[in-house]
Amino acid sequence: MSRYDEIAADLTEVFDEIAQPVGWSGAIYPAVVADPNISLDLQTGGFLPQAEFLVKLRRAALPAVPALGQFITIEGLAYQISGITDKPASPLIILQVARS
Repeated sequence: MSRYDEIAADLTEVFDEIAQPVGWSGAIYPAVVADPNISLDLQTGGFLPQAEFLVKLRRAALPAVPALGQFITIEGLAYQISGITDKPASPLIILQVARS
């Protein structure tokens, strides 16, 4: 069993315990959502707070890798995918998302 196979097996147990539902492309998937990184974004009229999250999904649970610009829902709120970490050997897909 490779190191990535062991990680994938352990992740299944972790996701069973702490995952929360995330919607994408018309379906619900278990995900681990990190605490938000809140920063100030300079926009017309001044600085506005913006929250970004890392959302970790099991590769095996997804039919395809999400694309930049697509939306996911977390607790009924829509977040746009602004970054993707997709290491082919990794059992995780990590999305960076923010409210748009």
